Amino acid sequence: MKKIPRITVVQEFKDEAGEVTGQITSQSGADGTWVQFDCNCLDALPICRSQCCSLKGTFLTEAEAQSGEYDCFTDPETGLPQLRRDADGACTYLDRETKLCSIYDRRPGVCKAFHCTRGAAVRGWKLANIVERHSA
Repeated sequence: MKKIPRITVVQEFKDEAGEVTGQITSQSGADGTWVQFDCNCLDALPICRSQCCSLKGTFLTEAEAQSGEYDCFTDPETGLPQLRRDADGACTYLDRETKLCSIYDRRPGVCKAFHCTRGAAVRGWKLANIVERHSA
């Protein structure tokens, strides 16, 4: 029986010397297919399409919120300042055409610290549930 690869390299990124500097992989399992990004954020954009900019909970520090630099509101559930979202659920600072952050050089700390698959326990983005159940 042919073994199906569980992890597939979708794309590799190399430096001028030809050394691999990052990659995007997909991992299939009983719980679905996951995409993992171990690369520069800008390299991942064609595949991830800025999914992180649509995550809830882009909270600001009190100092960031009071600076007047960001369009934010106080989240009614947590009482914490959060970046404003547009009607589509994405951050108001996401350029919808380019999928780039319009305030990248001055983005808040929570955005600077975020990486979609940083850490061994982080699995990545789930693409689809491929579990198929068959009755006897």
